[in-house]
Amino acid sequence: MSTVKITPSAASLTTTIKHLASIHNTTIFTSNSTKFRAPRRGFTVSMAAFVHTPLEVCVKQSITIPNKLGDCPFTQRVLLTLEEKHLPYDMKFVDLSNKPDWFLKISPEGKVPLIKLDEKWVPDSDVITQALEEKYPDPPLTTPPEKASVGSKIFPKFVAFLKSKDSSDGTEQALLDELTAFNDYLKDNSIFSRETFINTRALKEDVIEGWRPKVMG
Repeated sequence: MSTVKITPSAASLTTTIKHLASIHNTTIFTSNSTKFRAPRRGFTVSMAAFVHTPLEVCVKQSITIPNKLGDCPFTQRVLLTLEEKHLPYDMKFVDLSNKPDWFLKISPEGKVPLIKLDEKWVPDSDVITQALEEKYPDPPLTTPPEKASVGSKIFPKFVAFLKSKDSSDGTEQALLDELTAFNDYLKDNSIFSRETFINTRALKEDVIEGWRPKVMG
């Protein structure tokens, strides 16, 4: 079993301290002597706010390079949540083409992502991100209601297009419409340059190989 431990970067910790300091008014010194203003009364900075025992996360292993993160948008969603909340984590790579016995014991369905919270293995990215939000509410990552449906139709439209055998059935245009709307949204809200996205993205080669059998049939 291969694992990789990830801890919050210095930039992430500094961001967290700045966030805390922005609420208060007393001077705080970080390890690099950067000063922030924060309150004199009732203000304490607990290391528990940004230092935790690494959370164990089972992720898809790359099919092109061993012991690298594979292509799985659901896994990236979980890892992005951990990164944005500055939580250290320990990735356990799983070869989904040859699932090991230890993995099948904790995940009978053999699916990733899977995370260990309060000594229990929790599946499903929706459930995991909600659990992380409740357990570690700061910084909050709850999606605003008006943005909850952004991009939600792309995957089903893409699948319909791939399965289509009639070029005039409208599935191509439906996909293009969804991608155009999403692209317009990303122009104003792009995350591709964020360190957290870069740290959790899959290799281009894995994305291509992951979709090849779906496209080729």
